[in-house]
Order: sequence, then C-alpha cells, then structure tokens
Amino acid sequence: MKTLAKNKGILATVAIFILVIFLYNLFFKSETDPVPSELSASNIGDNLVKTQKELQAVTLDKTLFSSPGYLLLTDFSISVPSQPTGRSNPFDIIGRN
Repeated sequence: MKTLAKNKGILATVAIFILVIFLYNLFFKSETDPVPSELSASNIGDNLVKTQKELQAVTLDKTLFSSPGYLLLTDFSISVPSQPTGRSNPFDIIGRN
C-alpha cells in the first residue's frame, strides 16, 4: 500500500497518457486507409509486362556455344541416386498404409 501511495503520480500520468492516446485514435484517426497508387488495380502486373518486353528484346549469339571457351567447360554435377519414397499420404494416420 505504501508503494501505491508513493507512485500515485506516476500511475496517474501513465493512465492519463493512455487515455489521451485512446481519445486521439477515437476522434482524429481516419476511418479508411488510403490505397497507395502503386497498389491500384491498373498497375498490377505492369512490372511483369515490362520485364517480359525486356526479355523479348534480348538476343543470344549462338556462336557462343561453339566457342572454345564454352566447349572446354566441365560439368561437375553429381547425380543423385534414387531413394525410396515415403508414404503416399504423409498426413494419414500412422499405421494405415
């Protein structure tokens, strides 16, 4: 009880601060959030179309594949051996095949 009496000013300040924030949000905050222009329906996919047009403009010189530098490249990939598959339905009850 002594602690509560000692910190009465701090508790009152915190309570008033919370009340002010609540009232501000209640009266001054806008009801609807504006939609940013980059998210409007007409702009959806514009970057995809732009990328597709840029990729169509790219030409590949096929002499690259017959050059000595390309022919000297070595494939260091490792083939992955086939392994047994798991259950046909991993979410099925255990013990039921």
